[in-house]
Amino acid sequence: MIAVMYEDRADSLVGLKLTVLSVRHHSPDLPVLVWVPDAPEAFLAWSRTVPLLEVRTDRTGITGSGWGVKPAVLLAALDGGAERATWIDSDVVLNGDLGELLAGAGPDELVATEEYHWGHQQGTSLRTSGLGLPVGRVFAATVNTGLVSVTPAHRTLLEAWAAQMASEAYAAAQLLPAHERPLHFWGDQDTLTGLLGSQGFRDVRVRQLRRGVDIAQCYGPSGLTVRERVRLGGSLPVLVHAMGSKPWSIPDRTSGGALGRARLWWERVHAEAGPYLEVARAHEQALGEPAPWLHPRTRSARVLTALTRSRPALRELPLAVADSTQRGLRRRLRIGQLGTRATGAAGGDPVSR
Repeated sequence: MIAVMYEDRADSLVGLKLTVLSVRHHSPDLPVLVWVPDAPEAFLAWSRTVPLLEVRTDRTGITGSGWGVKPAVLLAALDGGAERATWIDSDVVLNGDLGELLAGAGPDELVATEEYHWGHQQGTSLRTSGLGLPVGRVFAATVNTGLVSVTPAHRTLLEAWAAQMASEAYAAAQLLPAHERPLHFWGDQDTLTGLLGSQGFRDVRVRQLRRGVDIAQCYGPSGLTVRERVRLGGSLPVLVHAMGSKPWSIPDRTSGGALGRARLWWERVHAEAGPYLEVARAHEQALGEPAPWLHPRTRSARVLTALTRSRPALRELPLAVADSTQRGLRRRLRIGQLGTRATGAAGGDPVSR
């Protein structure tokens, strides 16, 4: 198996480094292949200190853009001889061995994850019919592509997915405001879910790693729900996914007035007290660059951390209760809900993966 990643945003390379370091720590024998087009020399110098890491700096053979490069990257890894290629988003950190998590996956089994609980229009057939394909099955949860693990048996599916990601229709949809995007073209994972739900690919075996068990989908405090936090008993899953605002890019100040300051406080406390930093902080010394954002700086986050040092899953519990209450109320009252043409977070939250 090989782990693959891609990042072309200079301000997110620190996230990629943390992903790589977490893989290196928990799965020390797993080769990692990353694409970083036009990588800065500082990143290349750092990469040379990391065992079993290969960096490619051009996009030869990589089609699509943004999230849409995933199928092309996976195909490139399979073309290189990998028996199983596993894509990992650059905002995911490992908290355990990836090999153990994927153990038992058959050569014809695709492994991905479940979308977070509040995801809009979970797993519906609308993604398949939107692609103009006959529906063959419906998933209970949308296929989240923060992690996607494939083998050569999935080449036809990957080629179909890559063709959609490189299509003019998908590119045009990405230029639309969030609430106007077609459901099946909201993002790469919605298109993959649509394909997997079609008659043509209904026989592809799919294992979805469970949210709140195998992966913490940290999209706001209630991305990891109250029930999931209690069930975890304070520990954290093998995968931690920083969906939404990225901890390394949250500003210290805002000019948005009282409401803007309140929103910024909420984002910062969630980031600083959330599962992502709890896991990522262990790799700070190997980053090779300052990362003060890895430590709680708001008083609220420091208090929550001090009270729950040995039970990180419970650290944001008060925020998760408040967040889930407002999301549930907005969903019941259909306030800010997106229509069936578009998908995103329930309650009108902007989606960012």
